[in-house]
Amino acid sequence: MNLFIVRHGHSPMKDSDHQRPLSELGQQQARQAAEFIQQNTDTIPYILCSDAVRTQQTAAQIANAFGIENCDARNEFYTAGVGIWCDAIMQKSDCPSLVLVGHNPTISQLSGYLSGSHDIYFKPACVTHIRLEIRGDGLRLPAQLLANFKPDAKPE
Repeated sequence: MNLFIVRHGHSPMKDSDHQRPLSELGQQQARQAAEFIQQNTDTIPYILCSDAVRTQQTAAQIANAFGIENCDARNEFYTAGVGIWCDAIMQKSDCPSLVLVGHNPTISQLSGYLSGSHDIYFKPACVTHIRLEIRGDGLRLPAQLLANFKPDAKPE
């Protein structure tokens, strides 16, 4: 499986945490993350994300780039630990590619857990691309870390 782990784009500290939208910078970052994913896979059949506004908006930019109509936004991913994300990956084990959009620190921890590279810290809209082998008895770890992406968007 081609797995893309994404942190949501920049979101200013206003509104409630769950309702915070992406800023203009965050929108630019999310588009750059989508472009990176497009450069590394032809298709994304599925996107999982937290139901927080900023993660849904980031996922929507990626979905738009691949012509996907909607993302699977779940409240459980808002405060999910690594185990919940791993369970979700296992449930989608038949997908050739999968995108996860979430929050720090968990999204950084998930990337480190899967790849064995624990020095990864996700800034807004960063992406880790991992090749993950999944068998009937679980995830084969460590997964192969293919690339890390950091957007270079600047405020307009």
